[in-house]
Amino acid sequence: MKKITVPVLNILLAAGVVLILAGLLLISRFYGGFGAELPAGSIATMIFGAVIFYVAMTLVHWAIFFFLGLLVFCIGLCMTFVFSGVMPIGPEHLWPIGVLLCGVCLLLTCVFKHRKIRGVYLFPTLLIEVLGAVFLLFSLNIIKISFSAFMSKWGPLVLILAGGTLVGVFFWQRNFNDFFPYDKDELSGLTDEDEKTFYGE
Repeated sequence: MKKITVPVLNILLAAGVVLILAGLLLISRFYGGFGAELPAGSIATMIFGAVIFYVAMTLVHWAIFFFLGLLVFCIGLCMTFVFSGVMPIGPEHLWPIGVLLCGVCLLLTCVFKHRKIRGVYLFPTLLIEVLGAVFLLFSLNIIKISFSAFMSKWGPLVLILAGGTLVGVFFWQRNFNDFFPYDKDELSGLTDEDEKTFYGE
């Protein structure tokens, strides 16, 4: 099979992104009702995110562009689904969903940049996902008490647990640095002197 040239691949990517956008907008129409007006702001957000994503994939290849494009696109999609009635939640629940999307996009950016999941991205992603899930539980009133009341009662314990986890990661890294939390190839560009500094030797 003849290899596809880069311009043709870019056209295929653009066509794919446009088709995905069209399909998602049709879903909003089908479930929200054809008489309902789709919110222009959320559609513009989706398109803007798709453009940034396309630029990241074809022109600049910067991880930050990939992350922002994907995140803005997903937030615009959620806004469209919420305002058209596809997602049965209110606009006030969008911010914890945005936090969850931030974690997912960070992990996908890691895969885009390194072609695998690396520890240096995995830990912030897990932390963001846990925070987003907790915020969503409060936002949807699954946890019946208010967030401020919860934090006033359990906040100190949460801080102690979070701090203890970070201290534990530090000591584990010093004692078992061949396995956790960094891959060996993450340090492959370091000189012997840099590695001594990194490990505190």
